[in-house]
Amino acid sequence: MLRQPVRAALVLGLLSLLSAFARVHGGEDNPDSATAVKAAREALMKLDKDWKPYDNKPNLDDPRWKALMEALVQVIRAGRAAVPVLEDAAKKGSHWSDSTRDFAAKVLKVVRGPGAVRTAIADYDLAKMDTARVGKPAPDFALPDAGGDTYRLSQFRGNKVVVLTFVVADT
Repeated sequence: MLRQPVRAALVLGLLSLLSAFARVHGGEDNPDSATAVKAAREALMKLDKDWKPYDNKPNLDDPRWKALMEALVQVIRAGRAAVPVLEDAAKKGSHWSDSTRDFAAKVLKVVRGPGAVRTAIADYDLAKMDTARVGKPAPDFALPDAGGDTYRLSQFRGNKVVVLTFVVADT
């Protein structure tokens, strides 16, 4: 039961850290294209189809966080071409489910936000998602701090404690 909140916190923490990175660095998207629009629409359709509402039952290894990350990365990779698709999906009364409308509204903020955040999300390797295992060393990763310095988890291996602090705000 604890895994679901931990995974959600990690996803939100990643977005929070990427936002800090964006305040320091700039970045731009790839140009718009019909292929990008199609990819954004397909990512939303898959999320809309596969999403199941939350309930209070224990559900270890809940796949919904993966569905959200996959859709996020795919829509961000579509770049600014995804904006009309997201705007349509976010409208009240659209044919999309409530969860997809909510997702689209949140992702619109990211797409319209700093380029470095979009770049960092677009560069995320989905193949590495969910590779951490209980009782095994955490997979190596690198993240920038607010000052632009990049740190790797491997820099801290062998030390007694590594503390990750995520400031999460749902705005």
